[in-house]
Amino acid sequence: MRDYIFIDQDIEQLRKDIYGNKKRFYRRLDDQCRLYYVKQLPKEHPSESTTYFGLAIANLSLAFLLTRQKHYYEEAMRWIRCVISYDHWGNAHLVDVDLSAAWILFGLSLSYDWLKDQWDEEERQRVEQKIILQARRMYQFKIETNGHGWSTNYWQNHNWINLTGLAAAGYSLSYLGEEPKTWTECAKDNFSTVFDLLADDGSDYEGVVYWRYGAMWLFVYAHLLKEREGIDFFKISSFLENTFYYRLYQAAPNLEEQINFGDCHDRRSGHSTAIYYKTAAEYNNGYAQCLGDMVVDKFLYREAMESRVKPGILPECFFELLFYHPQVKPEDFSNLPLVKYFDDLGLVIIRSSWEMDALHFSFKCGAPGGKKQWEKLWELKNTKNYDCFGLSHQHPDNNSFILHANGVFMAIDDGYNRTVKTSDHNMILVDGQGFEDENQNNVFKNYLPHMTGKIETFTESDDYIYIVGETAGTYKKELLMKHCKRHILYSNQGYIIVLDQLESESEHVYSWIMHADTHPEEVKEDYNNFSYKLEYRNGPGCMDVYQLPGKSASLNLSENVVRAVMTTQEPDKYRETVMKTINLSTTDKSKSAEFIHVLVPFPTDKKPIDKISAIKEQGLIGIRIETEKKETLFITSNDKVVSYNNQIVNAQIAVLEYEQGEFKKVVKLRE
Repeated sequence: MRDYIFIDQDIEQLRKDIYGNKKRFYRRLDDQCRLYYVKQLPKEHPSESTTYFGLAIANLSLAFLLTRQKHYYEEAMRWIRCVISYDHWGNAHLVDVDLSAAWILFGLSLSYDWLKDQWDEEERQRVEQKIILQARRMYQFKIETNGHGWSTNYWQNHNWINLTGLAAAGYSLSYLGEEPKTWTECAKDNFSTVFDLLADDGSDYEGVVYWRYGAMWLFVYAHLLKEREGIDFFKISSFLENTFYYRLYQAAPNLEEQINFGDCHDRRSGHSTAIYYKTAAEYNNGYAQCLGDMVVDKFLYREAMESRVKPGILPECFFELLFYHPQVKPEDFSNLPLVKYFDDLGLVIIRSSWEMDALHFSFKCGAPGGKKQWEKLWELKNTKNYDCFGLSHQHPDNNSFILHANGVFMAIDDGYNRTVKTSDHNMILVDGQGFEDENQNNVFKNYLPHMTGKIETFTESDDYIYIVGETAGTYKKELLMKHCKRHILYSNQGYIIVLDQLESESEHVYSWIMHADTHPEEVKEDYNNFSYKLEYRNGPGCMDVYQLPGKSASLNLSENVVRAVMTTQEPDKYRETVMKTINLSTTDKSKSAEFIHVLVPFPTDKKPIDKISAIKEQGLIGIRIETEKKETLFITSNDKVVSYNNQIVNAQIAVLEYEQGEFKKVVKLRE
């Protein structure tokens, strides 16, 4: 029986399955193929990204291979003949040796193997020679640039996609002898390093959108290698096993939108049915099967319509058809924990439930690229003189947070930017400034090993989640920051307390920044000893924000527009985010400052917690929150003793709980 590249199942059985348990995926494939029939293909290489050619050719070729229907073949050949007629693949930047060329090389190589039995010798030679030419260009560039650029940027999507394309070319032409084997061995050596270096917890610093764009190719390559050579990275790589959970926990409660740390071009470009179904098949993961089904059945076309990332989710259909295993039983997410800590990236996710209108709070503070990457980057630099600091999708977002509740975003991130800045995140500014070397594409290329953020504390109980992030080492050196600590206290009652403690060797003005989709209304009167109360109203979701600066401060509302070109191949194509910004700044310079904020999200048709007051006494400040039966006090003291209402606690930060006026317990957060 004919051995087809990338197809790891009996071809005759698969031809039956497309009318049985894979029928809906064949329908998806057919729908996608019909979109190609009406596409006008340019005679000259267009001045745009041409990644879409690769999957179009693969989709049409697989449809023909499984059905033997001539119209699929004829359309596949129209696309193939067009793309091999181009002298070069790619536009404007790294022509022939980057993403457009790699996507096409991958799709064309699979198609060559699947269709070559239909061709006469002349046709086969034309396609073969084009694959050889493009693979040689890719391989030569990889060798010549070893040690810098995508060739050894082991954590970046360009490396994964380009080497997968090269590997596919090598396997499709393996009968030619040593040269194609050189390509496959090059890819194998590269990915052996990649899978060894990736975060074991599955987190990805590039963000959810680049995860779906780039990490998909880790699964594609691992599948290709397993099918061709029997080498199984799915059994070896903790990243492959765990990264689905990074994606799931970075889904907003409605599961359609994503939490957009890192580079995320929009809020609906984050799903990859290819990854979901491959994860489900390899690990018998019912949660991944459930999300894959949900995307195909509910989210697919809205994401395709609103996504700014091309070629997008629809062309993944041939991966879906091949990767889907009907034997995996979907499993409901309600069985999963509500809190997830990705230690490598310094990412904490808190959900109030798995309901679609739940509260979702995401907090991030860690080393550039994650702890493992940051350590290995320096190891490669010191042992091999490799410059792998390709962190252009990492933002200066240590100690930042994103909040989604009651169906809408309440605190947002810039999402995608070519000149990333601290001020575009929900963070602290010092004299209006942020991280060292910010306001460029790759902030971290000249950082030193100690210039990182870190989560100092993460504790979880039934009542509270407590996190402390420290990021003083990443701020501009001339600011002489000693501490930039952000304390987060999440209560199962649905509110979040944010305490910022700032200290420098010199005097500064300190600013507390938060961005949202809407501007708040300020409550003018003094509200229970708070400096400010702000009321956000955003459709079905609302949030009250109570502000308590430790020093005199002024409030400013502004609009911040972030506009960024999406690809250098299409300089006129950009995305834009409009953020409504609040800035609470101390009015006088000082060496230290302290801010306390209480975030109280609630649905529009319900009342928020309305018994919240500020505590300001000699040596301590805090928050009192009262409900019908319970009184909770969050108190921070200048000394290491909290003394309040006849209770003395040996702690710097503590929570005191009372029920009907009677003291019940104390939670020491920081001693």
